[in-house]
Amino acid sequence: MIINYDSLLKRIRHKYAIPVAAAKRAEDLEDFGRPKLDSATVRAAGDKITVALKELEEGYIRIRNEEMLMILVPKVK
Repeated sequence: MIINYDSLLKRIRHKYAIPVAAAKRAEDLEDFGRPKLDSATVRAAGDKITVALKELEEGYIRIRNEEMLMILVPKVK
């Protein structure tokens, strides 16, 4: 399964927030969560990190308080 990281970066502008959000979602999937993807995609993904990244990519989950992350983006001229 291929995750398009460039499309994730267009939606979530802070590159370090993507792996953190995916890790937290994978922990939720490990504990009690159900994947929001169809079962064939989950089987193709294999592990929970890939499932979480695919959910982020397809927009099933999103980062709360994303506007707070804009503080971390440097203003470069």
